[in-house]
Amino acid sequence: MCMTILVGKKASASGEVLVAHNEDAPGRYIMQTHLVHKKRRHPGTMITFEPDLAKLPLNETRTSLFWAEAKTFDAERPGPSFCDLYVNGYGVVICTNNCASSKEDSPELKDGGIGYGLRRLIAEKAHTAKEALEIACKLVDEYGYASSGRSYAFADKDEIFVMQIVHGKHYAIARVPDDEVAVIPNHYTIHEPDKKAHGYKELIDYAVKRGWYKPEDGVFDFAKVYQAENSYGLEKNTHRHVRAFEILLTMNLGALLQSEWQPLPFSIKPAYKVTIPTLKRILRTHYEGTSSDKSNGKTPHFMKPLTVCNIDTLESTIIQIRHNPYRIILRKALGRPCYSSYLTWYYGINSSPEGYEDKEPEKSLAEHFKTKPEDLDYKNNAWFRAMEIQAACDILYEDKKEVVREKIKALEEKQENDLHMLDQQIELRLRNNPDIARAMMEGAVISWSNEIEDLMNSLKSELKIVNGEALNAIIKGESFQVKISDKSINLDELEISECKCGPSYLDVSEWSKCAGISEDEIDFAPAEWMKDAVPCFTDLYMLLIDKSGKKRAGCVKIQIR
Repeated sequence: MCMTILVGKKASASGEVLVAHNEDAPGRYIMQTHLVHKKRRHPGTMITFEPDLAKLPLNETRTSLFWAEAKTFDAERPGPSFCDLYVNGYGVVICTNNCASSKEDSPELKDGGIGYGLRRLIAEKAHTAKEALEIACKLVDEYGYASSGRSYAFADKDEIFVMQIVHGKHYAIARVPDDEVAVIPNHYTIHEPDKKAHGYKELIDYAVKRGWYKPEDGVFDFAKVYQAENSYGLEKNTHRHVRAFEILLTMNLGALLQSEWQPLPFSIKPAYKVTIPTLKRILRTHYEGTSSDKSNGKTPHFMKPLTVCNIDTLESTIIQIRHNPYRIILRKALGRPCYSSYLTWYYGINSSPEGYEDKEPEKSLAEHFKTKPEDLDYKNNAWFRAMEIQAACDILYEDKKEVVREKIKALEEKQENDLHMLDQQIELRLRNNPDIARAMMEGAVISWSNEIEDLMNSLKSELKIVNGEALNAIIKGESFQVKISDKSINLDELEISECKCGPSYLDVSEWSKCAGISEDEIDFAPAEWMKDAVPCFTDLYMLLIDKSGKKRAGCVKIQIR
């Protein structure tokens, strides 16, 4: 699940194109941020990005890239194909949303088709959003798309194009009007594609041939014609779509969710000029104050209907596209943004702040589809610090959510004020002394990153997270023991039947139950979650409840074998 908001330059308060995106995926992931340098290659260099798909020609010249990489492990298919976000040295942004499933069941593919390579090849080469679209069309026309359905957004300082692809060689294209905003959850949103765009005639002809559309039925609606019936109007998409429109229009649209789903327009004119706080509000929403909020005061991240900020949110990014690519601003929150402070990045910096990058970019690309379990080992870095705070916040949601969010809000306001004062100086320096300007950018990003690290440490103290010591490794199907040395916890007072331990990406109801307590040790029983757990050195979280009902959150680092 993902969510994207695309803001035309005349619809934004700053007069700049804005792209906001939550990247969602279930299970154990880590996020890496790479700053990739320019590169020249030998002519004719080919690459197979992922197993069983087409071998593709690499661009002879690669521009610089901001690359947000999602890493996971699956024994059958290591490496995710469709998560990564890019900003390139020409100021082109590329992000995507799953739109499965399409109706296509007989895709035309060459050598298995193209998947991960599509975004990468576009990011390396495209000078504009329009060129990105042209490259995408050419590659899909030649190889066919290897996944059931996906929406691609290509944006630059002037315009935004959306390409929604069907399994195989068919796609719809639409441009976001400069004074409008498009919202894309995980379903097709283009209803009337651009009739002059490449591939339009083939799209219609194929739908007629398959019996999905008859011209006498009226205006061709791509989303309705090509979306599979079992994925059309799904609750997990419609609530996110409607509630985002509510924020942009300042209207109550809840009635749209009470009857048969009526598709929303591809884009809308917002009721006001869209700001960065507007986009943060959408990306962080759990439908507070609406009939969609079914959380009943508990953590909403596991709630149905699915929220925009949910348990599977890996990263949240807001991109402010400017004429000088060095001055492009990215705001990036690790994990669920309601518990995470957005770190401001300038595109023009030379290296990622400490704790955001684990491997150098060339090695990461080479190993993206060769991920080993140990690549997901726990490390004391920015990603895992964020995960610890978020897991504890979910456990202690009723008592701690407000204090955590207030501290995050205060830091973000402070850093936005810093940015406002610094940005004008950087703009002047870039004209006369770009090296000094880039050093200023890098110094600011490092300083802001350090402030966020201090905030995470402060929140850990505020949440009084209990550290546990693993006494054995986890072997699937067997219990495991955790030693608690924290003297503020009286194990004799714990309610055994209520205490649990498990991974942060699953609801507490799926965690291992407490099987017994002896002296300073807690015994946790085997559980279903172990079957699919990545065999790595992992971070697990504990819900500890005493007989009075008081909750504590705990963390234990443990090896899974």
